[in-house]
Amino acid sequence: MAQMPSTGRRTRRTQTHTYEGTGERIAASHSSAAPRRPAVTRASTARQPMGRSEELRERQRAYQQTYRQPEPQERRFRQPVDTNAVYDDFDVYDRDARKVYSGGGNYKRRDQHNGLWAVVIFICLLFTGAIGLFLAPQLLGWQYATMPNCAFVNGSVITMDQARYDNYKEYRQYMENDTFFPGVYVDGVHLAGMSMDQARQAVGQVGALGGGDFAITVNIGNKSWSIDSGKVPMTRNVDQVLSQAYALGRSNTTAIRGTRVTPFQERLNTVANLQTAPVSLTTSLTYDKATIRQLTDSIAAFVNRDPVNASVATFDFNTRGFTFNSDSPGSYIDGDALYDQVIAMLEGGQKYATVVVEPQIVLASVTKAELMNSFKKISSYTTETTSNSNRNTNVMLSAAAINGTTVLPGETFSFNRATGQRTAEKGYLPAAAIAGGQSIDEIGGGVCQTSSTLFNAVARANMEIVDRSPHAWPSNYVDKGLDATVNWPNLDFKFKNTSDWPIFIVAYYEKRKVTVEIYGMSLGDGVSIDLTSKVTYTSDPPREPKYVLNPELAPGEQKTTIQARKGYEVDTYKIWYQNGQEVKRETLFKSTYRMYQETIEYNDYY
Repeated sequence: MAQMPSTGRRTRRTQTHTYEGTGERIAASHSSAAPRRPAVTRASTARQPMGRSEELRERQRAYQQTYRQPEPQERRFRQPVDTNAVYDDFDVYDRDARKVYSGGGNYKRRDQHNGLWAVVIFICLLFTGAIGLFLAPQLLGWQYATMPNCAFVNGSVITMDQARYDNYKEYRQYMENDTFFPGVYVDGVHLAGMSMDQARQAVGQVGALGGGDFAITVNIGNKSWSIDSGKVPMTRNVDQVLSQAYALGRSNTTAIRGTRVTPFQERLNTVANLQTAPVSLTTSLTYDKATIRQLTDSIAAFVNRDPVNASVATFDFNTRGFTFNSDSPGSYIDGDALYDQVIAMLEGGQKYATVVVEPQIVLASVTKAELMNSFKKISSYTTETTSNSNRNTNVMLSAAAINGTTVLPGETFSFNRATGQRTAEKGYLPAAAIAGGQSIDEIGGGVCQTSSTLFNAVARANMEIVDRSPHAWPSNYVDKGLDATVNWPNLDFKFKNTSDWPIFIVAYYEKRKVTVEIYGMSLGDGVSIDLTSKVTYTSDPPREPKYVLNPELAPGEQKTTIQARKGYEVDTYKIWYQNGQEVKRETLFKSTYRMYQETIEYNDYY
């Protein structure tokens, strides 16, 4: 059979092979007829490596006979024929393989592996020892007699001979002094050889270069203010600058990265350069900005003032004439802007400068001319009295009590407080009044007509009605729902001035009429207010009177104490007009007048 040419890689054949011969090298013979490897007995040894001598095989057989052989195990691999391979390096799994004995070792390969590991370990130990030779002087502080000083700089080894090392120690001792190096100046003072305390004292004696005096003048209108160094505390950054000067030659930069320059050499070069290129530093003054802020705020507070509106000075209740206080404008400056301007000048070195500020003029929102045109009679209301002189006297006295009253903005007026208790000592007389559903005479009877007239006047002046009550039954001097009863001290009539201006009350009795006028700021051009009412429900009294026994009456006497009166529910409306046209209507009150059954008292005992 012809042999296949080698393809450069080991090929597998399906035939098994056996070995023949006993020489130093055994040639392989192939047989394609046998599909499996011949059976191996215990007398035969395991497959021998090629090239083994007969003596070695004999030694192996003696070894196997001397020591107990392992139990046969199932061989799971078969080795195909490789015609081009010297050794069989790969096995293929075979479930039908025969039982073989394992044993014997490849002593030659083991010796080769052990020798290779020994070489690797030796090289590692040699490399570690070399590193130790370089690092030991650096870590322990001693040096070899025949080896120069060395150091690692950016991954490179730099060596130094003994002379250079001695110079290094000398320079290092010099660099470790706690004094300033020559060539360092602060505010013109040479700090060479000085300690930090000595330098601080020397620099403090000369003062900051350029001095710290300043004077800023602020002109506003015809007024001037000065912000100067005598009013503003200052601090000088001596310690900060001295620390910066002391760091010269004692700190490193990032410029030496990637170079062979050591940090110590960089610092040494910095100190050497100071001899030919001195460094001069200067201190600076910091102004107390809080004090400057206080000064500018005080200037702004002086200049800034609110405008003064015109106001009513007096009102003559007899002539109905007003006098007014004049208005005056205000002024304003921005205190923050003034502060920023002063700080910018100081930080920019303008220590002697002038700041000119033009104040903003703020006009009054109400002028005297406007008040003269706007203050007038807002509303007026008049009711007619009766022919009862006592009652008319009471109406006249109560009208005089409220006449001349000024109600300021936000103030609440009280009728009872204005008149006080209506007593005989004040001139009030007995007159008809309502009490318990009956009309009886009491001191001050009839003053409800004055309070009702006032109610109609102030409601038409757009005042807020705070407290108002209707009578027990409708009055004959005003329409239903337009009255306001009072009775000391419980029932009161109150209103509040909700406008921005004072109002003035003029009230008087004349020719059996009582009139109340309200003066103040007008409601607007062509604007007026009126009141009206509407009965929404009426209840009739019973036809039959109610009889009540009164033993105090004369026998057989009868007296009607309560007249029959209808009851009413009334809505009161507040109507706004613009040039005579209704523009708004709102419900002001809902009033209830109770129904009364006629009541007759009698005494039938004789």
